[in-house]
Amino acid sequence: MQFFETIKHFFSGSYHLFRILFSALTGIFIFCFVAFIVIYYGFARDLPDIKTIEDYRPPVISEVFAHDQTKIGEFWTECRFFVPYEKIPRRILLAFLDSEDDRFFEHSGIDMRAILRAFIANLRAKGITQGGSTITQQVTRSLLLSRERSYKRKIKEAILAVRLERSLTKEQILTLYLNQIYLGNRAYGVAAAARNYFHKSLDELTLAEISLIAGLPTAPTSYSPVNNPAAARKRQLHVLGRMLENNHISEEQMQQAMNEPIALFVAGVDKTFTHPSAAYFVEHVRRVVKEQYGDEALYHRGLKIYTTADVSFQEIATKAVRQGVRDLEKRQGYRGPHEHVEKELIPERIQKIETALRREQFDHIIHWPPTTLPREENVLLEEEKQYEAVVTGFEGKNVLIQIGLTKGVIPHRGYKWARSFNTKTVGYDDVNYVSEPRYILKIGDVIFVMKQADGSFYLVQPSETQGALFAVAPDTGFVRALVGGTDFEKSEFNRATQSLRQPGSAFKPFVYAAALDKGYTFDTIIDDDPVEYQVGIDMFWSPKNYGDEYNGPMSFRQALIQSRNIPTVKLAYDMGTDYLTAYVRKFGITTPIDRYLSMALGANGVYLSEIVPAYATFASHGAYRPPVYITRIEDAKGEILYEHQSHLLQTSLPRTPASESETDENVSDEKIAETKEQYTEKVKAAITQVQDSDLNTLLFFQEQQTIEKEDLVLTNLELKTLYGNAIPQGHVITPQTAALMIELLKGVVQSGTGQRVSKLGRPVAGKTGTTNDESDAWFVGFIPDLAVGTWVGFDALKPIGEKETGGKTAAPIFLSFMEAVTKDTEPKDFTLPENFPHGNISALPGGSALFGSRPRMHLPGERGGSDRADEFFEEDLEEQNDVTGVNPPPSSEATNPL
Repeated sequence: MQFFETIKHFFSGSYHLFRILFSALTGIFIFCFVAFIVIYYGFARDLPDIKTIEDYRPPVISEVFAHDQTKIGEFWTECRFFVPYEKIPRRILLAFLDSEDDRFFEHSGIDMRAILRAFIANLRAKGITQGGSTITQQVTRSLLLSRERSYKRKIKEAILAVRLERSLTKEQILTLYLNQIYLGNRAYGVAAAARNYFHKSLDELTLAEISLIAGLPTAPTSYSPVNNPAAARKRQLHVLGRMLENNHISEEQMQQAMNEPIALFVAGVDKTFTHPSAAYFVEHVRRVVKEQYGDEALYHRGLKIYTTADVSFQEIATKAVRQGVRDLEKRQGYRGPHEHVEKELIPERIQKIETALRREQFDHIIHWPPTTLPREENVLLEEEKQYEAVVTGFEGKNVLIQIGLTKGVIPHRGYKWARSFNTKTVGYDDVNYVSEPRYILKIGDVIFVMKQADGSFYLVQPSETQGALFAVAPDTGFVRALVGGTDFEKSEFNRATQSLRQPGSAFKPFVYAAALDKGYTFDTIIDDDPVEYQVGIDMFWSPKNYGDEYNGPMSFRQALIQSRNIPTVKLAYDMGTDYLTAYVRKFGITTPIDRYLSMALGANGVYLSEIVPAYATFASHGAYRPPVYITRIEDAKGEILYEHQSHLLQTSLPRTPASESETDENVSDEKIAETKEQYTEKVKAAITQVQDSDLNTLLFFQEQQTIEKEDLVLTNLELKTLYGNAIPQGHVITPQTAALMIELLKGVVQSGTGQRVSKLGRPVAGKTGTTNDESDAWFVGFIPDLAVGTWVGFDALKPIGEKETGGKTAAPIFLSFMEAVTKDTEPKDFTLPENFPHGNISALPGGSALFGSRPRMHLPGERGGSDRADEFFEEDLEEQNDVTGVNPPPSSEATNPL
């Protein structure tokens, strides 16, 4: 009995102990489980969630293309080109697998063998010196954006690695790896490495090049061939050795790769990959896209930006602007040597120049494989590029120089222009100002020179003057060339799109077009005599002509051709500055306009990028086309984010009122003139409430905001003139007015201030512009299919030189550009719009002039000797505008700033 009691007591105690142990173990298990969940969540909660390859969206380069798909620029903060698995060459895959993770297709994201090996090595070293990361873990490390060597990071890598292995295929993981990893030299991913290191695409890489970049993932900075060639060489040999061990290359292939000479390039930031001649265009595109889509899209989302730029036009434009500015600065005179060194210091200064040249030419190129032997390479001097040189002697009229270790000669023709700098006296081209070089130079002078085609050199000086060029296709508004300065690397300020400068007489064509639409004709006589206007209380203004000369009575046509100021101001006074402002706004001029009479002479600043499309309106029969820089933007998947919608030109232009009765007859002064009373009655009948039927309603409501914002006071007749139904849809002026303006501007080139441009030898129209004290020089002109504007001046407002007018300074740049871009094309003549009157057009007003074509009338006794045209007696009868009751046009989509 006692035995059974003992057994019972034993089992009772054991059961109690078992319950205690079970409860303890259960508690420990629950605690560990909860702790594991908490710890796991703590490590895993901030990890990237990549369940499909589509979830992988790394920063990718945005690229810019010219109109012919030539790449001209790119934008990025991380230089990466995403390449899908199927487009990665097999040899690249093998090189990375052999060197980084040859068991990649066998393990599940974590290689325990490699981890154990690294653990033992770290114990021996008493620190973390080695890793056992698989490619999957390297992907996770890159995604975690940390290269910290700690067990905490290792745990996160392991968690994310397991996730990736469960969600993605091996091929997809390898795709992430080869696109994500940093490989030094600003390159993320293998495609960027191929471009940055070798200027090649992936399929162009050789085995030597592949093995070099395949050795970089472990430590891209420590093993960089740029920073540490010896270490990079060891890694390259390691990769080749691993490929040989795995039978992926032969011994012969390995030896060839080891000995293959390679040119390595040191990569700069995104701007260094911009086409040098298109730098201003690309930068303008960057600003526009950034404003529209923001930094994230611009720099990270892999946009494909297709532009209107023409690379050949850009190259020609850049050269033309630089040459034009150099020619001007030669006429200004020589500012003197850059510095002077004593004779004993000349060798040291020459060596300094040589060192700088070598750094510029060779520091961004590394020759591979590395060697301890110095490479003897000659510095190559390019044409059209300025170099520092030291004057070392004279031989007759030749100047002996050294550009580093390169010896050269400046012949007499290379320095004969170098008179003393003076912008207050007139300078001339091809004049022998200097016959003896010792008058301007001495041994030890440090100067700037430019190499010529025959190997000789030309004395030059760094440009202080600036220039700009803007070219646009009139029928589409596509910008073909944009040059915003002489050197983008020295100044990124875009003088074509950002510089607000007075256009001077280049503004006058808009005054004359406005006058044509008020009823003026080519034969209208205006007195070119001194005049004075009251512009305030006890304040008077007297406009003056260039050179302070006056010609007396002259025709409307000759006033523009000779660019006379007095007649132009009288036109503005007659029309009124409100009407003139409204007229100019139709041409896309958005810059502020101060409504003073001096506005007629170009006193208000404009952008070159706005005035050129405004001129192009004449060439396109009165249809204004806003400048278009970008035609299409795609995202990284090829989806279209933006696409320019071209305005469709009407195939048949409607008749203008002036042509309804003049289809086959000459417009002449022999028509039966109306009496003053008859004409006055017609004008009175026209002064009624403005109705929809009176207007081109779309044009009117596009401009109505301008009228209201600028508080323009316009009469009903002016509203009909500015926005009337005589103007076809899609146009801002009538084709008749545009055709008349082309005729006037052709006259400027044929016999006026733009005669220098007539050397083009084909139909061309245009206008010069010069501001007070010759601070700005302009020429804006066009042929039927291209409008171009050029500007020259200092960034600060100061004279560029005595008599340096638009015709002398800016027009040659226009001519040089046009000659080059049209040399292989047949000349085209300007076409007249449909139903344009044939024969003598001297008495033909603009197409919006009230009642159309009306013969010029001489009205005896009416303001005899007045400077205002006889036709404008109706002005006093006009009422103030009343636009109530005019219905808005159908809604249309907002204009995209791109």
